[in-house]
Amino acid sequence: MKAEVRSPLPPDEEKRTKIALFRYSLIAPLLDRDLERGDIIAHCKAFANLSQQIPYSNRGKLHPDTIWRYLARYRQGGFEALKPQERADAGKVRRIPEEVIQKAIALREEVPARSATTIIAILRRDPAVPADLPLAPRTLREILHKRGKSRQALSGQSKAFRRFERSEANDLWQGDMLVGPYLPDYERPGKYRRTALFCFIDDYSRLIPYGEFFFEESLPRLERVFKVSILRRGIPKSLYVDNGKVYVSTQLAAVCATLGIRQIHSTPYTPNTRGKIERFFGTVRSQFLTEVEAAGVATLEEINSAFQAWVEVIYHQAVHSETGEKPLLRFQASIVKAGVRHADTVQLRQAFLWREKRTVTRTATVSLQSNRYGVDPLLAGQPVELRFDPFDLSELEVWQNGKFVAQAQVQKMERDKHLSLDRIPPPRTEAQKPHIDFLAALRTEHKAMLDGELASISFARALRHKLERRLPAEGEKEEKEKKGE
Repeated sequence: MKAEVRSPLPPDEEKRTKIALFRYSLIAPLLDRDLERGDIIAHCKAFANLSQQIPYSNRGKLHPDTIWRYLARYRQGGFEALKPQERADAGKVRRIPEEVIQKAIALREEVPARSATTIIAILRRDPAVPADLPLAPRTLREILHKRGKSRQALSGQSKAFRRFERSEANDLWQGDMLVGPYLPDYERPGKYRRTALFCFIDDYSRLIPYGEFFFEESLPRLERVFKVSILRRGIPKSLYVDNGKVYVSTQLAAVCATLGIRQIHSTPYTPNTRGKIERFFGTVRSQFLTEVEAAGVATLEEINSAFQAWVEVIYHQAVHSETGEKPLLRFQASIVKAGVRHADTVQLRQAFLWREKRTVTRTATVSLQSNRYGVDPLLAGQPVELRFDPFDLSELEVWQNGKFVAQAQVQKMERDKHLSLDRIPPPRTEAQKPHIDFLAALRTEHKAMLDGELASISFARALRHKLERRLPAEGEKEEKEKKGE
């Protein structure tokens, strides 16, 4: 199944965000340390002497004063202040369209020994490729090399990898996508679609923060799983992923930079370095997906509820062969010692917001996805940036020049979610099965665990109980005041 990843950022905003991420990487080592002025100057000079791959620039080095200015901007205005001023001119168009590059990659993957010259000869005979499109072997060879598709990279030469493990929970999460089973397509009766499981695993405990099956490998789906994982288990220090499109997107990089998460990408075509998530996927195939087939699961709702039940009831409660402990207990024991970095509600929401540009009408309104919103009349006729949660269009923020202006007011609501999000199919009645449905039994047991508060720990509940122990009840407080205590 081929993935179609659409960036939630407009092209110009995508460019500005990439530049800001590069600038952030230069000053990141200075942000969590209390340094003297001389130490900061020494850092700026050291980085200025290094050759850099500056996005959208032919230069290879920066002046120390430039890096100093980046630090000052960040301290004054945060990540948004690192973005360059918006320009009126558009970016340069790529010489080879992305769809043609993807065709070339597919041809190289099909036969890794194919030369760039042969690939171009095949593309010339493809009716979908424009006949006048310039295709040079050297240019295509460089593109394939940068995408990790060189003949040497695909040669399959094995390497030795050293086993490693982080020392505490939430120190590192590994993320990946597993191709799942075919399920009936609710939009096209009689047709089937391949599913995809987005998932994360904690490197230390092997606990699964969250995972979910979808009908597509899109960026909004990855964002949803990442966001739910953070809400359930806290913010990880590092995120280790491969070089798939959704994982190298500017949006995900901006999310990690905003939340202070270090993003690490593995070397292309080296799945051994992501051994823990790959091993978990092997367990999913042998233990879970076999039961999915036996139970005749037919909807996304069924497979996801069954997966959550299987993770909590079976996987989290089984002793892991490598650690010798149950993933849930190992995770809980670690966070008691190391603590959990909880997500600030406002910061988390801002990190995952999408952005679109609009010009306010003369009647002080803006439109988004067939919805109409009212804004400050003083903005009439001015360009603004709309920031929103693609899963909830009832709230819309209005920004201008990188600064929050106001919350837009809903005037007409036609759509509650962004068009790029597929609708989740409605619940369906399960057919009666003659044999014991293992997954149905797991779902029932999982529900009982949740009802009895025996499932995974709730950080919000624990925090609430902690506060309640510190603060006396209102009635008790009033009674003490009356007695003069």
